[in-house]
Amino acid sequence: MAGAQPGVHALQLKPVCVSDSLKKGTKFVKWDDDSTIVTPIILRTDPQGFFFYWTDQNKETELLDLSLVKDARCGRHAKAPKDPKLRELLDVGNIGRLEQRMITVVYGPDLVNISHLNLVAFQEEVAKEWTNEVFSLATNLLAQNMSRDAFLEKAYTKLKLQVTPEGRIPLKNIYRLFSADRKRVETALEACSLPSSRVEKANEAAKSEQNCGKAPPKHFHLHFIKQNKMLEPACYCFFVRCFGIGKI
Repeated sequence: MAGAQPGVHALQLKPVCVSDSLKKGTKFVKWDDDSTIVTPIILRTDPQGFFFYWTDQNKETELLDLSLVKDARCGRHAKAPKDPKLRELLDVGNIGRLEQRMITVVYGPDLVNISHLNLVAFQEEVAKEWTNEVFSLATNLLAQNMSRDAFLEKAYTKLKLQVTPEGRIPLKNIYRLFSADRKRVETALEACSLPSSRVEKANEAAKSEQNCGKAPPKHFHLHFIKQNKMLEPACYCFFVRCFGIGKI
C-alpha cells in the first residue's frame, strides 16, 4: 500500500539510573540452603549501577557484579527455605507473609553455571522494589555495552567498595583484580609512584640493613573526581599502564 508505514521498531536506550533507596541501602536477611544460619545485612548499589554490595555485622563487605545477574525473582517465584527451622528464623518478627518478602537473585557467567543469592526483606513493598530495580539494572543495554572509560570507572569502583576501615585500598585487592599479569601491575604501580610489593620488599631490606625508617604502607588511597568523571592522574595512569590504550 502506498500509505503504509515501514515496520521499524525504534529501540529506546535508557541510561542507567539508580534509585535513592538502592544507593542509601536497605536491611535484608541473607540465607543459604546449605546452612541454618541467617545473616542480617545492609544491601546497597553503587551510584553508577555497576555492583550491589552488602555489609554484615562484622563490617565485612561482599559485592556482586550486576552484569552477571541473569534474573531477579520475588514472591512465589523466589526460592523458599526447605528447612523448617530456617524458615522459622526467617519469619520471626517480620511484617507480612514470608513468601511475599523473599528475593532470589540468579547470577553466573552463563545460563548453565549459575548461583543464587537468597534474601528476605522486612516488607513486601521493599522486596518488589529491589527485584524490579535489580532486574532493570542487569538488563540495561547501555550497561551491557559500556565504553572503555566506563570499564575503567567500574574497575576503580570495585576497588573503592572493598576498602579498609581507614578508607584505603589494600594492595591484595589490586593484584586480585588484575591477577593475569602481576608483574605488569607492579610495574604500573611503581611508574605511578604508588606502593607495590617490590617497593615494599626493597624498603624492608634497606630497613633491616640500616635498622631505621619505616616500610611503606601496604595500601594506598585514591580519589575520584565526580564533577568531570575522570580518574585523578595517578590512578588513571595506573589503569592505562595496566590495560593499555584501546585494550579494554
